Amino acid sequence: MRTFFVVTIVALAFGVTSMPTAELESKDGVPMFINYQGYLTDASGTPIHNPSPGLAMNFSIYDSETGGNSLWSQLQTVPVRQGVFNVKLQLSEQDTVIFRTGERRWLELIIGGQRLTPRTEITTMAYGIHSAKADDADKLDGKHHTEFIWNSTTLQAPGNFYIDGAGITNGLLWAYGSTISGNRTPTIYGVSSKDSSFAVWGVNTGERGTGIGGVGNRDTLFYLTSGSGGAFSARRFGLFAYAHDTNGTAIATMGNRISDTVYTLAQGCGGAFNGTTIGVYGLARNLTGNRAGGFFRTWGSDSTYTYVAYNYGGTKYKVLGDGTASTIMATREGKRVLFAPEAPQPFFEDFGEGKLENGFCRINLDPLFLDCVTVDENNPLRVFITLTDNCNGVYVKSDATGFNVYELNGGKSSAGFYWRVIATRKDGKDIRLPPAPPAAAEVGVPVKSQPANPASPDR
Repeated sequence: MRTFFVVTIVALAFGVTSMPTAELESKDGVPMFINYQGYLTDASGTPIHNPSPGLAMNFSIYDSETGGNSLWSQLQTVPVRQGVFNVKLQLSEQDTVIFRTGERRWLELIIGGQRLTPRTEITTMAYGIHSAKADDADKLDGKHHTEFIWNSTTLQAPGNFYIDGAGITNGLLWAYGSTISGNRTPTIYGVSSKDSSFAVWGVNTGERGTGIGGVGNRDTLFYLTSGSGGAFSARRFGLFAYAHDTNGTAIATMGNRISDTVYTLAQGCGGAFNGTTIGVYGLARNLTGNRAGGFFRTWGSDSTYTYVAYNYGGTKYKVLGDGTASTIMATREGKRVLFAPEAPQPFFEDFGEGKLENGFCRINLDPLFLDCVTVDENNPLRVFITLTDNCNGVYVKSDATGFNVYELNGGKSSAGFYWRVIATRKDGKDIRLPPAPPAAAEVGVPVKSQPANPASPDR
């Protein structure tokens, strides 16, 4: 068996020698190999000469001078000329993790099955691949600089980042303004001077993503699990909108996939809501107590207010307010207002006509009408007759399903008549002039204005 002896030199290559194109570099251009040189002799001290094909050499890195664990290995065929050989041990970027902890490492060489001892300790230069002080010099919080906005940015005091240009990032832009002085200082300020552009544009390409999320008053963000264009949460006002023009509309929406035109009042309004079949939907979620789907009122000393879909005091009101019940109809002199008669308790009415036969007529009321009313001793059926022919006059006797009409003085005429009945609404038999609810309580919250200055946001 041939015995080898080697004198070695181990160094980290920094690219001063040209590298084959197959060799790897880190993404920052650092050559990823260790240069290993040695002088090889046999037992008598004669230099080994085998330039072609060379000797099979197996290189391994261990965590101990003897024994221990093999952390990395590589087999190469190395030319040897008059005892001298030189080899580049190629590393991948993942392999360099063995140098990150700063622990000592040893290189072991096996030639032709013979393990050369002792192992050679790898000294400082190899650790330069992952220096303890420069390991993440190209990163911020573990993120490479390519993950951040590369743009003309300036740190503005006392603000955060003031971005001047078209900065784009594939990661996250995080602006945190807890230490900013001033009550109106923005953390992120977006300005665009293009008519068809956006100062701030949030896009989430996920099927259930949310484009923009905003939280005020140190609240928790609530959002739809199915996603939305924006989600805004706060203690009192999740979203505030303001229209500056006197004919402006503070907020306008379009539902049901309407995409052509949003309609609002020419005089402007607080909100314009467009839908194909329903423009506005209001729901009171409490299961008990007073609750309304909507409340509307006017301002001033002559204010009027109206509740819609209102449960109040145990009674259901579709519309309840302090104005008159009225409608508008077209006449030969233009549209006019008509008013509905109102009563101190809820009634339903029905109308019809009849004709006496030998001085008598039976009127049976519509069963569907009877389903809607209460007719009993405490809630009698009220019947009104208007004669259309001459007779002795008539009187009426009512019951739970209708009424009988009799001619006075035993008359036997065939006079015709119109009839009108009034009955108590089934769910309103115990209601008469109930106390009225007050207008819903209101509170005013001060509003301030902040002029926009594209050249220099308030900071």
